[in-house]
This record gives sequence, C-alpha cells and structure tokens, in this order.
Amino acid sequence: MKHGANHTILFLLGLALLLIPAELAAQVEAGISVDSLVNEPFMDQWSATVWGQHRSNTLDHELGGILLRGGMIDRDLVESALANLKGDMGAFGFSAGGLFKWSSTRFWKETDARICGSIQGRSLVDARWTQEMFELAFMGNQGHLGRWDVLDGSQLRTTVWGTATVGLEGRYNNRIELGLAYRKVQMAGQIHTGYFRVNEDVDSLYVSMRADASIDSRAGLGLAINGEWHFIREEAPFAFHVQIQNLGWVVVPGGGPRYAVDTLLETSGLALDGPGWSLETLQSAGFVEDFLNVDTAGVSLQRLPGRCDIAMEYPLGPRSGWDVTLQIGEWMPLPRVMMGYRRAFGKQWQAGIQGVVGGWGRLRPAAWVRWRVPNERALTLFVEDPWGWGSSSAFGRGLTLRFEGL
Repeated sequence: MKHGANHTILFLLGLALLLIPAELAAQVEAGISVDSLVNEPFMDQWSATVWGQHRSNTLDHELGGILLRGGMIDRDLVESALANLKGDMGAFGFSAGGLFKWSSTRFWKETDARICGSIQGRSLVDARWTQEMFELAFMGNQGHLGRWDVLDGSQLRTTVWGTATVGLEGRYNNRIELGLAYRKVQMAGQIHTGYFRVNEDVDSLYVSMRADASIDSRAGLGLAINGEWHFIREEAPFAFHVQIQNLGWVVVPGGGPRYAVDTLLETSGLALDGPGWSLETLQSAGFVEDFLNVDTAGVSLQRLPGRCDIAMEYPLGPRSGWDVTLQIGEWMPLPRVMMGYRRAFGKQWQAGIQGVVGGWGRLRPAAWVRWRVPNERALTLFVEDPWGWGSSSAFGRGLTLRFEGL
C-alpha cells in the first residue's frame, strides 16, 4: 500500500512538472501578443498643419496698418487705394487655423478600409465694400453732390468654429468623415440695397437703405462632413484630387441682438440748420436710431463656410511637373486659382513656385519647399506673396506649415 502511494505521488509530481512549463509558456506567449498589440503604432499616416493669411485687392500694408493701429491717414494712401479698385468691389479677407488629420493602422472589419479622422479649428473674416462706400468713409461726400452713390453688397462678417470628425479611408487615401461642428461666435452685417444722393445745391436728399446685422454670441452645435477623392493610377499620365472641407450646418440657439434697416427717405428744400428736417438734424446723434429696428434672434440653422478644392498634377518628367488647384467657397468673393511648377532635388527635397489669383486679391506669387526628414517624416513650408513680408506696398501675406508622418 505504501509502495502504491509512492507511485501515485511520483505520477502527480511528474504531471505537475509537465503542466507548469506549459502554463508558463502560455503566459509568456499571451504577454508577448499583448505587448506587441500595445506597442503597435495606432496611426499609419498623420499630418499637422497650421496657417495664417490675409489679403486685399485695395488696402496695402501701410494703409491697413494705420487702420488697425490708428493714426493720420494720408490722402495719397486713400487715392492709391481707390485707384487699385479699378471699378471692382473692394475686399479684405483673413483666415487662420490648425488641422490634425490621421488614419489608423488597423482595418475595419476585414475590409480594406481604415478608421480615420481629423480635428481642426478655424477663424475667418470677410469684408467687402463699393467704391462709393470707401469714398464716403474716408473722403466724405466732397465730389459726390449730384451723383448717385451705390452701396449694394457692402458687408462685414467674421466667425470662429471647430470640428472633430471620424470616418473611413480606403484605397489611394480616399476618405469620408462625419462629426461634430462647434461654432463659437459669428458676427455679420450686410447692405442688401443702398442708394444715397444729395443734389448740387445741397437742398435735396434721397436715401434708400435695406440692411441687417446680427451678433451670434452663443455657441452653435451641428454636423460637418469632410471628404477626399484621389484619382491616382500608374497607367494615367496625371493625378486628380477633390477635397471637401466643413460641409455642414449648426443650430444656433439664438438670443443675440439683430438689427435691421428698411427705409426710404426723400426730401427737398433741405435747410442747413434749424428744427425739423435739416443737414444739422441728419448729422445729430440719435437720428439713425429712429429708423433702426432692434430685436432678438431666434433659433436658426446656419451653414458653415465650407470649401471645395480641386487639384490636378501633371508630370513633365520623373522629377518635375505642373500643379493646378482651384478653391471655391469659404466666403471668398472669387475662386482662388494656384498654378505652378515643382521639381524634386535628390530624395529628400522638393520645391515649387506658383502664381495665385482670386480669393480676396489679385495676382501674386507663392513658393513652397518640402523636406523629407529621417524616420518617415516630412516638413513643408508654403509662403504666399514672399515680398509681402518686407514691403509696405504689398496687399497681403500668407504662411502655411505642415509636419506629417508618411
């Protein structure tokens, strides 16, 4: 009996010695698989971009700086700005922001699609004015007696918003994203129709005005869509790209002030001063308030200032090519067109020069350089109107910096 018990004990010890290494091996294998999963990079490709630019077809840096900081405005600067209008609407635009885009290394449910997303924040300013509005603001109505001044289309609007979106990315980096849009604030004012006339004898006045303005100081929430489609084929002699940004709407809770003017004034025998209708009365404080309607804005659905980019790349050789890009939207008064030449220098450097026209300004130059750094990274610098950084007579400047993981 004792001999049989000894055999039983030895059998159990041997079985334990066999099981313990197997259990340890399983633990080690599980630890290795978990560690590899944790250490595996989540993002396959990513890019971080920041930019800022301002542009005008009328205001150069010297006049714009005086308007921003204050000071005496020389008449020559005003006359030079009027000459730059060339009969068109004056325009000024400012755009700044940051964008982070990424795509995952993991596929979505045994498909070729990967999870992707982006986070961005933007600010935008758009101002436009007629030549008559500019002259009345900076030179008064001298020289305007007996003529009709048209103010239609003069406007000023500004907004700040951000989006956070997620989606799927397929072949050739084609992607579609949907997410949350948050608009922090927006202010807008526009003259829809406006006419002003004082006769030569300064005794007759005609004013017709329909305008409105609003201040949305309460944040709005909504949805935004971003998308990209790339036509890249080895057998095709060119590449074609379409990108849609910030296509969406936000619900604004309301509560902000809203102003409106819709009136027609016509009088003759206008006196210089005295009670009743006179030039003195028109210039007195509180006169405009009599024609101004003020109320509170209600809940509204408002569209984000989205943009569509259409680009084409045409190679001229293994190291050079032509690039053409068309941008529409984002409150720009005219489509923005960029066309230029690019060339690669070695395996790490690329550079290009471009001509840019439209948007808020006229024709100006641009240049960019891309440096492919070690560890599959790339740094790109784009400068719009390089002469604008050192000249007071330039009409704007722009800078874009992008750092990306390839």
